[in-house]
Amino acid sequence: MNQLWKKAGALLLTAGLLTSVLAGCGNGNNGSSSASKGTESKTTSSAATSSGAEAGDANFNETGFPIVNEKVTLSFAYVKSANMRDLNENAMFQKLEETTNVHIDWQYAGDADWGEQKSLLLASGDLPDVFFGSNTLKDMDIMTNLDYFVPLEDYIDKYCTNLQAAYEAEPIMRKMITSPDGHIYTLSRKLPLRPKGCDVSFINQKWLDNLGLEMPTTVDEWYNVLKAFKEQDANGNGDPNDEVPLTGCGMFDWIRYVNPWGITDSLEENYLALDQETKKPIFIPADERYKECIQFFNKLYAEGIMDQEFFTQDGSMADAKLKNEEVSRVGTGIAWEVKAATNPHSDEYVVMPPLAGPNGDRYIRGNDATIIYGRNEFTVTTACEYPEVAMRWADAYADDDISVQSYWGPYGEVLDKADDGTITFLDPPEGKNGDGWYWEVTCRDHGPKYISPETEAKIVLPEGSGDGAKLECDEIIKDFVAEPYPLVNYTEEQMDEISKLTVDIYKYVTESWANWIVNGGIENDWDGYIAQLNQMGLERLMEIYQEALDSYNSAS
Repeated sequence: MNQLWKKAGALLLTAGLLTSVLAGCGNGNNGSSSASKGTESKTTSSAATSSGAEAGDANFNETGFPIVNEKVTLSFAYVKSANMRDLNENAMFQKLEETTNVHIDWQYAGDADWGEQKSLLLASGDLPDVFFGSNTLKDMDIMTNLDYFVPLEDYIDKYCTNLQAAYEAEPIMRKMITSPDGHIYTLSRKLPLRPKGCDVSFINQKWLDNLGLEMPTTVDEWYNVLKAFKEQDANGNGDPNDEVPLTGCGMFDWIRYVNPWGITDSLEENYLALDQETKKPIFIPADERYKECIQFFNKLYAEGIMDQEFFTQDGSMADAKLKNEEVSRVGTGIAWEVKAATNPHSDEYVVMPPLAGPNGDRYIRGNDATIIYGRNEFTVTTACEYPEVAMRWADAYADDDISVQSYWGPYGEVLDKADDGTITFLDPPEGKNGDGWYWEVTCRDHGPKYISPETEAKIVLPEGSGDGAKLECDEIIKDFVAEPYPLVNYTEEQMDEISKLTVDIYKYVTESWANWIVNGGIENDWDGYIAQLNQMGLERLMEIYQEALDSYNSAS
């Protein structure tokens, strides 16, 4: 049922945005919001909790279940992707309500609408009890509105045994949510059975076999292989000109290739890496090793080995070359998982082990904290009358069984749990793809989930697809994974300064990068380029990154 949060709705109507409404599906209360005090939602909640639910109150249980003796309703805002099932219909959450006696008034917005709606809600101060999921609030939203959010560290220490156990086993989970002022305003998660490595390079093994070539182990050997792919009709169809030895699109794809030069890119911060020897932050496009990598790829481009449309095509265009039905056309590329990326020719492609660079470095980018971990999963607002209840509910969510189901789907529908604790996957319904089905019935990007190593060891992933296929790739690359730059915290002032400094710096880097690979000249331009970056504030930017890293490293 569609609805408007009161103040956000009024602002949207004033702006004439009648189609951009915040949708929600309540259970028997018309989806009313408890964010607006004195509204129907608060009346409903008060009626259901006439005894109250605060610490020390007879209705609230500090341990055990239910969390409250008489039902309490809390409003949760979340962002719902188009293929994600309404959380009201999720059997796991229905069971969790039975266990906790806490009813969640789920209020959702679509991906496309959320940015504007979030701004309106934060501007109005008319808030839900909880923002649920890492795609609801960003670091800047929290740090610039601290008066709206409840510090959580005391609740964690007093009521949250599951979260405490997770933080003890994985100290990074607490460090990444401890803000520079020492408080915790939001909860973290750890995703299960994540690979150590991130994207992997792949190569057409059939082409290697056709030409009698060995798997390359260095960047020089890789160059020779790519040159042969271009010149010797590697796919064997009689046309020596339809092979694309190396394809991709834009900086996002290309920067993955800097690894053999001893530096690794980061998803968390654009162009930022952790030096593997000094453990200090480095700005990749200002590093001498980056210059050497550019020179190598300029040679590939000049000789027609690198896709001449690498800088102008989007992902769908590169993908169309890779997935050409008639015959394989691509020699090498980079992807999260090889089989899905190279279908319908996936039987021809294999993972290419990390290449050794000019100095013998064989790095591959490790999974950033944003892929293995995540923060801003559960943020309690000052509109919440019962933060103790909200935090005990969050701790119940961090239970092994709930976390497993929140990531892959409910028991009995997607998963089967045997008496010995082994967890296997049921076949998806007819007409449903396995990976797509999991995304539909889960809330993978939502909530403070954590699964213990003991439970992870009992999960049997399907082979050859999804997470199972990715872990198969990871077996080949995991020993070469570099330490990624951590998910640090910034003060509001640091965030603001980073935002201002990077506008010109990023633009200049992007323009220079493409020009150098296509036209060459980095040798002559380099000193002036570095001077220009420093004039734009690069040295100050790196000081901020170092300050934030020092603060992160000193957090308990």
